[in-house]
Amino acid sequence: MTRRFGFEPTARETYLALRKDTDSPLYLAVREVLTDLLDSPGSSRLRQRRYRPDTWDVPVKTGDARWLILWRPSGSDPDLIGIHYVGPAPGEAP
Repeated sequence: MTRRFGFEPTARETYLALRKDTDSPLYLAVREVLTDLLDSPGSSRLRQRRYRPDTWDVPVKTGDARWLILWRPSGSDPDLIGIHYVGPAPGEAP
């Protein structure tokens, strides 16, 4: 099994911007969640809050930053995980 991500354009841009500072605690926290998604997308930690249709959010907290990753398994490809949003949680400053 070779799981992979399919990023929405805005989510990809945000992630690539974070990746420019590989020592950033926020980047490290986001990367940890994404790694966990590849390893175990069925984990209850990654499926705490569900939206329709089958979209999940994963909170990312580091220091005083609160971000979210919204993701959804692909309906047509069991190895594809769609990343729809990477960014500040509602009410948080970018």
